[in-house]
Amino acid sequence: MLRFLVVFGVGLLLLGCGSTAKPVTPSEFQRGVVIRDAGQLVLRPCHGTNSLSLQDDSGELLHWFTQAPVAFDQAYAELMVSPDPFDPSLKHIDQVLLVGSQPRACDFELNGNHYRAAGEKPLWIADVRDEGIRVKVRGSLRQLRFPSVEPEQSDTGLIWRSQLNIQDGYQMALTLSREACHDQYGTRYPYHAELTLNTLHLTGCAREGNLGLRSLEARYRYEDTVMSLQLDLKADGRLILTDVRRETDGTVASYMKGEWRVLESGRVLLEVSLSGGTKQLLFLEREGYGSLRIKPGHKPYQAGVLLRRQEALPSQNKFNVREFSEPSAVQ
Repeated sequence: MLRFLVVFGVGLLLLGCGSTAKPVTPSEFQRGVVIRDAGQLVLRPCHGTNSLSLQDDSGELLHWFTQAPVAFDQAYAELMVSPDPFDPSLKHIDQVLLVGSQPRACDFELNGNHYRAAGEKPLWIADVRDEGIRVKVRGSLRQLRFPSVEPEQSDTGLIWRSQLNIQDGYQMALTLSREACHDQYGTRYPYHAELTLNTLHLTGCAREGNLGLRSLEARYRYEDTVMSLQLDLKADGRLILTDVRRETDGTVASYMKGEWRVLESGRVLLEVSLSGGTKQLLFLEREGYGSLRIKPGHKPYQAGVLLRRQEALPSQNKFNVREFSEPSAVQ
């Protein structure tokens, strides 16, 4: 959850036959508020419609509740989970990416960020984005924008090295190591972060961003007496839009494909391919219970059409890399 609540005070500162072995199934990403009640864990997903029962196979979430500096009955968490082979309402926690007590974490999605790293004393933030790496250190530097570079990969993590030729020049190295990292508020992040700017060396925590993209993969529907819409948003950024119109002389169905993405503002942009090679852009606003409302003015859809979330879709691009979280600044 990690979007630096920059209050520069850093507060809240991202079966087999005859065997008992659990079948291997791909993990899926889930985020939301986990409620602990009488030893039971229930996940209320961000922007979701139904709560999920959890079984902590990793042991990491229950450990966090036990070790938290203050007794909590609920927490925000980002998890990798897999379905139970017998109980469709139960999910098994394979990995805890991030867990903390931030009550409004579902509001922070870091759209446009691949990663955010941050630390304290002094407060610093580094955002890894398509257009480059944005770095801010409180009290010493204005925001610096380093050119985009491909990270070096190792068994333990990632490192970006870049330079900026302004004034006397800046050399930057950002390292994310896959190991649990905690901020002063007890939030657990999946990456330990180190930032070097010339001779300045800073440490902190880190997490992955683009949480809106992960949360929106699902099927959405709208229906009235004339029109039926079904929108499938897939994990790899593709979409399928089915538009069925009931007319006096029969039913006309249109089946369209395209691409989608989440803008930094949180709006969802659909780019739908139409016949003849033309494309149509649709902007959607996210509303309660995971619904998406088409913004007024997009013909042939009437103003304010509300597409209600139906179900998650099988992921074609499972996220199995740990999210980074940032200390007080990683939100």
